Amino acid sequence: MAHVRSTKIFNRFGVSLALAMLWAPMLAPLPASAEGPGRYRLNGVDPKSKAEYKGTVTLSQTGESTWRIVWRIGNQTWNGSGIGDGKVIAANYSGGGTTGVFLMTLTDNKKGYEAVWSYTNDTKVGTEEWRKID
Repeated sequence: MAHVRSTKIFNRFGVSLALAMLWAPMLAPLPASAEGPGRYRLNGVDPKSKAEYKGTVTLSQTGESTWRIVWRIGNQTWNGSGIGDGKVIAANYSGGGTTGVFLMTLTDNKKGYEAVWSYTNDTKVGTEEWRKID
């Protein structure tokens, strides 16, 4: 009789464990997507000086397909306005006496954005990588 009882308990436990293992991935929170609004850490390379720089960026959605971008690098701030679907955003920017254009795309692993940019009327292209902070 003890063998039958332990088999029933094991079978119940085994079925419960199997169900829990199947459902656990669906109940676990998904990792935060880096797509869209939020704060990002950035690493970039200036196209003129080839100097590397770091900073933060705030990306805000202002309409269905419009965006505001604020870069803070050191003690300087640049402001941009863009259009796009959140996966690809094209923008203009100004700050520090300069203006330019900016194009960013969501990375394949969706952990941030990769971007290219240029000063107005320049022939060189800089790069940036963004990773979401929050």
